[in-house]
Amino acid sequence: MKYLLLLILSFCSCEIVAQKVKIPNHNYGIMYIYNDSLQYETYPSPNGWGYRLFHRYKLLVNQPIIPAVAGNKSFRNEKDAKKTAQLASSKVAKGQMPPTINPEEIKKLIK
Repeated sequence: MKYLLLLILSFCSCEIVAQKVKIPNHNYGIMYIYNDSLQYETYPSPNGWGYRLFHRYKLLVNQPIIPAVAGNKSFRNEKDAKKTAQLASSKVAKGQMPPTINPEEIKKLIK
């Protein structure tokens, strides 16, 4: 009885901390939480990286290549795909659909 009470007290004293976490997606890459209803995922492609945007885990945008750039070039690394996905997510959050990204914004993100 004494150990059960100690176990209950130690369980109740645990602190639960809310945080934005990376959720591994077993199909491709890593899913990130943008806000309560928007998520984005970066994933490896044959020539680099791409990203997907989701609204409540329903696919909105699949972007396997760099938008606003001539040709069909994938992102060189996950970091560039993630920054662009964050920008696109912010545009969707503001009501812009599709989240059009212009060449100047890409130049600022990908250096």
